[in-house]
Amino acid sequence: MSAVAPKISALERYRAAFEARWPQSDPLTRLRRAALEEFIEQGFPTQRQEAWKYTNLRRLESRSFEPSTAPAAIDAAQEGWIAHGGARIVFVDGRWSAALSSSSVQPPGVTMLPLGQWFRRDPEQAAAFVESLAPKRSTAFERLNMAFFEDGAVIQLAEGARTDEPIYIVHHWSAQAAGRMAHPRLLLRAARGSRCTLIEQHLGPADLEYFTNAATIVELEAGAELRHYRLQQESTRSFHIGLSSARLQADSRYFLHDVALGASLARHDVAAVLEGRGAHVELQGLFAPEGSQHMDVHTHIDHAAPCTTSAEDYRGVADGRGRGIFNGKIAVHPDAQKTDARQSSRNLLLSPTAEIDARPELEIYANDVKCSHGATIGQLDETALFYLRSRALSQEQARALLIRAFAESVLTSIDHEPLRTYLEHRLEARFSASGENPS
Repeated sequence: MSAVAPKISALERYRAAFEARWPQSDPLTRLRRAALEEFIEQGFPTQRQEAWKYTNLRRLESRSFEPSTAPAAIDAAQEGWIAHGGARIVFVDGRWSAALSSSSVQPPGVTMLPLGQWFRRDPEQAAAFVESLAPKRSTAFERLNMAFFEDGAVIQLAEGARTDEPIYIVHHWSAQAAGRMAHPRLLLRAARGSRCTLIEQHLGPADLEYFTNAATIVELEAGAELRHYRLQQESTRSFHIGLSSARLQADSRYFLHDVALGASLARHDVAAVLEGRGAHVELQGLFAPEGSQHMDVHTHIDHAAPCTTSAEDYRGVADGRGRGIFNGKIAVHPDAQKTDARQSSRNLLLSPTAEIDARPELEIYANDVKCSHGATIGQLDETALFYLRSRALSQEQARALLIRAFAESVLTSIDHEPLRTYLEHRLEARFSASGENPS
């Protein structure tokens, strides 16, 4: 009888992949190894954990993904990219592509550097910088990212630096990336009084299975401002886990526009800590699962200083058998008097088999605050549909118009016109087809 090879657990597969990739011992590898051990100790999140109550990761855990190697060649004229997106840094299959990135001079006061280059040049200094920007609240997938990241970008703004055009980060998977995984890490530190716009886009070919586990870490010094646009348009067979983490000092401002349209299973954790007096956070998001897509959004805003403000508006649109989850938590610490925090979750179900779970939370330990939250889940207004039909619109046209009106309100505050136009076209194509082929 032939022996049957024992099954290897998912955690053991990750350990084996790590040891094959980094057998050496240097400052960066030691940092990675410590993160790997923490990830293995924690294990994959389960539905027994409150933060993962509605999202089952067994399908992701059962898959075996290999770290991405050299990037494949792709066409520089990509249809899915944003025209006039700004100074561009492109990663293909998780690796920096010099050929596809902008060759223009960096904006004054801004330093942009691919992490992979820095690792090869000075691994000790790179490891110290990466560790200094590690988020205070670590998650299992952030630890996995820390263990396996091989590339990404470092962006540093000098004091008072102001950029006229956005910094555009593209994460693009090639048609040869099936069965691969990438853990890109984007680190942005904005010095006092600086300001910039960041566009972060994740996309890949349709019907390709791969695993993206991305982390974006932001640190804003006093008076700094960042407008962060994040677009997730991955393959509808892929897995996408994302983290956006921001720490804000006095009078700094962080604006996040978060749009999720892709992936088979997607999760985005947003964490913001307002550490300085007068800091402000604004989150606006749209997630739109259709077919059998599963999209999970978790936000956590910590008001840790007095006179801080936050405003949050997330909208979900689910069709077919799509499922969406929104869990937003606002925590007001004891010293955070005069906090003003508002949170809203509005959701639209387009089919009887679609589902959205909305859970807004407030945790308040100060007594002089103004805080509010609310959530709604409903269907298209039949009266509004009837009115539009009476104005010679077809049923499909009337539905599409109402859906776009609901979703596109998230786009009205986007200042960058090429990006706003790009998203309007994508949403028009997405919602014009809604209801034509119900699942």
